[in-house]
Amino acid sequence: MNESAPRLQAAAAIASAAVIAAGVVFFDWPAFTVLALYWLENVIIGALTVVRILATGARTERYAGSLAAAAFFTFHYGFFCLLHGFFMAVLFGGIHPGAGLIDPVLLMIGRAAGDRIGALVVAAIALAAAADAWRAWTQSDTTDARDFGRIMSSPYGRIVVLHVVLIAGGFLMQALQLPSLAALLLVAFKLVYDLRAQRRDETLALARRAVGLDRRG
Repeated sequence: MNESAPRLQAAAAIASAAVIAAGVVFFDWPAFTVLALYWLENVIIGALTVVRILATGARTERYAGSLAAAAFFTFHYGFFCLLHGFFMAVLFGGIHPGAGLIDPVLLMIGRAAGDRIGALVVAAIALAAAADAWRAWTQSDTTDARDFGRIMSSPYGRIVVLHVVLIAGGFLMQALQLPSLAALLLVAFKLVYDLRAQRRDETLALARRAVGLDRRG
C-alpha cells in the first residue's frame, strides 16, 4: 500500500481548510466564496474519476468499455454538478440566472478562484483529490468486469452528502446575523468530514486487501 498518499491527502485537506478560514477572517471573503470553492472540489473529483475510468480501461485493455463509462459518467455527474452550481450561484451568490445554466456557474467560478489566494485553495483541493484518486488506484485490483461501475459510483455517496451540506450551509449563512461564523463552522465541519472519510476509506482498503491475500493464500 502506498502510505504517502493518505498523508498527502490529509495535509492538503488541512491546508486548504486553513487557507479558506484565513480568507474569511483576514481577507473578508464572503460566505458564498466558501460555498463556491467546495462546489469546485466536487467538479475536480469528477474530473479525476473520469481519468481513473480511462486509466483502468487502458491498463486492462478494455478501451471501448472505459470510453462508454467515461462518457456516461461525464454527462450524468456533470449535469448533476452543473445544476447544483446554478442554484448555488442564483440563490446564494445573487448572480442573475441569465439565459442558461452555464453563465452563472462560470461567474461563480470566477469569483471563487479569481485571486491568488482562491487559486491556492483550488490547488490544495486538487492536490487532496489527486492523492485520494492515486490511493484508490494503487489499492485497487482492476481485473473485474465491474471495475468501471465501482469507480463511477465511488464519488456519489460523498458528493450527495456535500451537496446537502453546502445547500444547508448556504441557508444557514443567510439566516444568521454572523455569516462569517457560519462560514467557519462549515469549514470545520467539512474538514472533520474529509478526515473521517479518509480514515474510513483506509480501513475499508485494508480490509479488502486482507481478504484478497487470504483468498490468494
